[in-house]
Amino acid sequence: METTKKSEIVYNAPTIRSWKDEGHFIIPKVFYKGKTGTYRLFEKMTPEMNQEQLAALYEKEKQKGNPYPTDAPLIWAICTSAYILKNENPETSKKLKNLLENNFKRYPNTLTKIIYNPSGKDKIIHNYKTSDQYSLDGKVVGPDNWINKISDKNILEKLLGTSNIEQINEVSQWINRTNSYLWRLKSNSKTKDERVARFYAYDDGLDLLCDGYHLDEYPAFRVLKVD
Repeated sequence: METTKKSEIVYNAPTIRSWKDEGHFIIPKVFYKGKTGTYRLFEKMTPEMNQEQLAALYEKEKQKGNPYPTDAPLIWAICTSAYILKNENPETSKKLKNLLENNFKRYPNTLTKIIYNPSGKDKIIHNYKTSDQYSLDGKVVGPDNWINKISDKNILEKLLGTSNIEQINEVSQWINRTNSYLWRLKSNSKTKDERVARFYAYDDGLDLLCDGYHLDEYPAFRVLKVD
């Protein structure tokens, strides 16, 4: 039987009846797009898909009330809330932390697209090609570096939903025992260049990759809003 609690992370073990009985975590106090809510994060990721396929899956599954893939800010918001609440239910939080660490090693895909323009500001599109698409403008292009060393820290707000460098690295340390690193195009090309945002965890860092090719196929986290 599913359980929920308002102030701590809850794990609901899998059964065999339907997606509602898949193994998943319930994470409260997730701050996303200016609002605080509770989300389910499922143990099972999507099959390997490119971003276009993920967008189609999002529309199909969300309309049915089923788990769906999402954008980079929501994934990071869930991670941040899990980190903040980690001491409320330590055993469950450790289980969630292990899931995040393992799944970040799979190059998880997202519904965040970066359009690098030849001049002027670039465009960040979240929930790309879905009914919940929204976009932000900002200069993403720049040197790769550890996030605490980049000069344009405000771009993280548009990419991840937060520019709190200290907290981003605390979350990264909790999940992967490393700081976070930003990869992106280093200079503008002569034509528009569309890329996909993905994550990747390895021994030396937890990366936000803003230079992924849109046809590459990787699994994605699946979520479902509770309230």
